[in-house]
Amino acid sequence: QSSTEKPGESSKGRANGAYNPGRKSRNPYLNFLREFRRQNHHLSAVEVIRRGAAHWRQLTEEQKLPYVRIAFYAPMRPRRCPMCGMRYRMKRAPGAQSSARKSSKPVKSQQMRMPPKKQH
Repeated sequence: QSSTEKPGESSKGRANGAYNPGRKSRNPYLNFLREFRRQNHHLSAVEVIRRGAAHWRQLTEEQKLPYVRIAFYAPMRPRRCPMCGMRYRMKRAPGAQSSARKSSKPVKSQQMRMPPKKQH
C-alpha cells in the first residue's frame, strides 16, 4: 500500500475514480452489489461485500424488485462442460421449433397421409 491510502483500501483502479461495472447477472444480489460497489468505491472489496450483504438483508421485497427484473432479463451465458471445456447447446423448450421448421412447407412427418386405396 502506498502512504496516501487508508488501511483496507486498494489502489488498483481507484486512483482516477474509474470503475468497470461488470456484466449483468442472473442473480439479483450480484446486480445490487454491482450498484452498491459503484456508490461505495472508496471501500475495500471485503468491506463492500460485508456492508452490501447487510444492506441487502434489510431491503424489502419491493426494494429488491428492480434487481430481480435486471436478473430476469439478463441473457443466459452458455455453460461449459466441466470435463472438456466445450460449450453445451442450449436446450429448447418442449414444443419449440427451430427456424428450419418454421417454413410453411410441412415436414414429412407432419404431412397428411392418404388412406390406402381399397382393392376391389
